[in-house]
Amino acid sequence: MIAFRNIHKSFGDKVVLAGIDLEIRDREITFIIGASGTGKSVLMKTAVGLLAPDAGRVIVDAEDVTDFSEARWQHIRIRHALVFQHPNLFDSMTLRENVALPLRKHRRISRKAALVAALGYLAMVGMEDKADLMPDEVGPSQRKRVSIARALTLDPTTAILDEPTTGLDVVASRTIDDLIVRLSRELAKTVIVVSHDLRSIFGVADRIIFLYKGHVHLDGPPAAFRASGDPVVRQFIGGEPDGPMET
Repeated sequence: MIAFRNIHKSFGDKVVLAGIDLEIRDREITFIIGASGTGKSVLMKTAVGLLAPDAGRVIVDAEDVTDFSEARWQHIRIRHALVFQHPNLFDSMTLRENVALPLRKHRRISRKAALVAALGYLAMVGMEDKADLMPDEVGPSQRKRVSIARALTLDPTTAILDEPTTGLDVVASRTIDDLIVRLSRELAKTVIVVSHDLRSIFGVADRIIFLYKGHVHLDGPPAAFRASGDPVVRQFIGGEPDGPMET
């Protein structure tokens, strides 16, 4: 479980988070949504210690982790893995070698054993047949799937995916959506997705948290968003340029 207690964060004069209070429930697919610059990724980075809040507390697995040292944060990041929007694979390594790297570094197993194990993780994301290709030999959605496989090597309880379908076509996005569902339903992971992709949001989310002006504007299942008469929510869902929503 990850909980945020009155989280505030500013960058200079720009207030991004202005008192966020919420809990992420275990084994759900939770989408954090909102317009660009509303603090979606910032909030997730505070959850794994990549950014420190200006005020408020971060609770992970019933423990206040806000003031953890970098060494202690490393253990949190293993259990609650953040997969960045850009896959950040090593260009000089094959896909299998990229996935094997955390196994060698953190589990201290041999290169040979790590490469064997890596193939199994690639199979989880449907990429085992491309294991020995280089990152530039596969498409964007496939690289993202490999980055998710790499995150799974240390058996995290939570997968935090930052804009996993951004820049992908409809077919590639659907592949990522299917993987998100598998992570939750088959692998029993808590999945948090930062996104503004409405098709993905309404296609796979159990819960949607809409950030606006530094606060949680609406929190509920997809049906609650579709039924909402709130003009800000309606403008966001409809993608209309005119309305009360400030961008």
